[in-house]
Amino acid sequence: MKRLCIYLVFDRENIIDQYVIFMAQELRTCSSNILVVYNSTYVEKGREELERYVDKVICRDNMGYDAGGFKQALCDYIGWEKLEEYDELILINDSIFGPFRPMKNIFSEMDNRDVDFWGLATHGENGVDISKHIQTYFLVIRSKMLHSSCFRKYWEDMPFYATFSDVVYQHEVKFTSYFESLGYAYDVMADTEVNDSQMTPVNNYMQYAMISFELIQKRNFPFLKKQQIAYNTLSLQTQENLYQAISYIDHETDYDVNLIWDNIIRTLNIADLQRSLHLQYIIFPKKREFIVKKSVAIVILVQYKEALEYVLEYLSKLSGGLNYDIQIVSNNYEILEGYRAHKLNGFKVIYKDNWDWEELCRYDYVCVLHDADLTSNEKPSCTGKSYFYLVWENLIKNKDHLWGILEKFEKDVRLGFLAPPQPIFADYFGDLDCEWDQKHEIIERIVKRQAFHCPISEEKPPFVITNHFWIRGRILSCIKEIKKEEYVFLPYLWSYFAQHMGYYSGIVESNDYASMNEVNMQYYLKRIATQVKRGYGYFHNFTEVEENISKGALKIFCDQYPHIFIYGTGYYAKRYIDFIRDVEACIVSDGQDKKDLFEGIPVIYLSELKDVETCGVVLCLSKKNQKQVIPLLKRQGVENYFSIFS
Repeated sequence: MKRLCIYLVFDRENIIDQYVIFMAQELRTCSSNILVVYNSTYVEKGREELERYVDKVICRDNMGYDAGGFKQALCDYIGWEKLEEYDELILINDSIFGPFRPMKNIFSEMDNRDVDFWGLATHGENGVDISKHIQTYFLVIRSKMLHSSCFRKYWEDMPFYATFSDVVYQHEVKFTSYFESLGYAYDVMADTEVNDSQMTPVNNYMQYAMISFELIQKRNFPFLKKQQIAYNTLSLQTQENLYQAISYIDHETDYDVNLIWDNIIRTLNIADLQRSLHLQYIIFPKKREFIVKKSVAIVILVQYKEALEYVLEYLSKLSGGLNYDIQIVSNNYEILEGYRAHKLNGFKVIYKDNWDWEELCRYDYVCVLHDADLTSNEKPSCTGKSYFYLVWENLIKNKDHLWGILEKFEKDVRLGFLAPPQPIFADYFGDLDCEWDQKHEIIERIVKRQAFHCPISEEKPPFVITNHFWIRGRILSCIKEIKKEEYVFLPYLWSYFAQHMGYYSGIVESNDYASMNEVNMQYYLKRIATQVKRGYGYFHNFTEVEENISKGALKIFCDQYPHIFIYGTGYYAKRYIDFIRDVEACIVSDGQDKKDLFEGIPVIYLSELKDVETCGVVLCLSKKNQKQVIPLLKRQGVENYFSIFS
């Protein structure tokens, strides 16, 4: 059997990771020739190692996404005459980790099936815009179909799609049904049909994203799709599957799970990882000492004399445990002397007027804490005490808790940073939506200037912003690249530092605090759900909660203006147009292609908008496009606009 494999690879940082190398090695066991199409103009790292296992690497502009890469490989790089020499064609992209069993065994299993093309899994019909189809991240085309004129015509006629959505709906969704209609038989390796519904097609979902553990463990799918790791959905709730899948791969297969961690920590947003993998740790007290031959520093920055007795109370609970250094730091001489006056026995205490990041790098583990304002001068003292309790109870509750945290770091070698949960009580509840707090641009500038390996997104702020944490000391070396005047932004940067150094980050709670926090969150959630139903109508899931609130606010906005316009003629405009009353026209930016009508409504250029004071403009655009359009609106004098995304 002579097989040609085309392996499509793309990386935003132009790096070829080890999971790609491993896949190439496995493909080598069942391929006569491997062509890697790299959807970027150059490779920064990893090309030489990859070339040991493949026959050729071709770099190209990322035109048309993976479908465009396959098209160009078939039509230009290889050519149809050369393709006649092969019995089978493998089309695979780098969106999957694996295989978790030998690739040659996978092909041996599928060789026994009498089909013309096959893949790994199908997506069931959804009854709306998706027909049943093979997911095209892995396709094998056999001789009869491979050498047909219709297969050649399919690729030659395919355009270079402009959007990923076009690739999905114009290529992936249609590929299977198109060739099946021409008489070609197909099959897939995984048994996904067991979860598909014939009675209610709308319930057919993307199984690799929602039940990856089940697919790997039970449904003959020895791969993990990378794309799902960034999914955060509450409408279906299957988050448990991802962590279970990675654990299963680690403990029940021979696949090196570090190949997965190396890639996703570098390439995915740390906020996505923290939520998707629910990196929230509850520490149960250890009744015996966890022996760790590592150096530990606890750094306490103090500035409120009223907090002294509370700090000392917690420190007293740490005595008689491991050997660690405690640094008490303050630029207030009087407060520092107050601490000196109390003898802390059982560990080494250093009093300083400033802290030294470079010195802390030499420790294996570092805990940084601040005291808190426990007076009633700014807020009720009980609120300040609750905040202090949140930080100290979860970071250094007592020596048993401290041992538990160190044990977690020792056993979980990928864990780099732990912070206490965000406060949700009193006025802190109002801070839950502060997110970047207009600091995205400066944080992104710092990260890019230092070439840190950590994706930054305005839509995804850090999952925690804090000055209280546990961290591996070596991660603190990142601070030496930060300017002194930028230290104020460090609370936003800790998890990115850890990510750059190859670690993920999480939230840590004591078991007592976690139980209290869970009760409070459930209480808040029920109260909020009640208010949403009263004000905006019934809902079935969280997605509908967001939509109901957004539509309620949109109605209030539209009622204020006699003339309503929609900005946009794409997906979001189509989704909202039936809900917005009396739309006079849809707007597109000057110079853009436009049709005369969209869904029966006139389309105009922005410059054609008149009497802007009486106009309300609804931005039916993605967040990215809204950011580009808002300055154009303001230049046109339009101040009355509503974003469907807050």
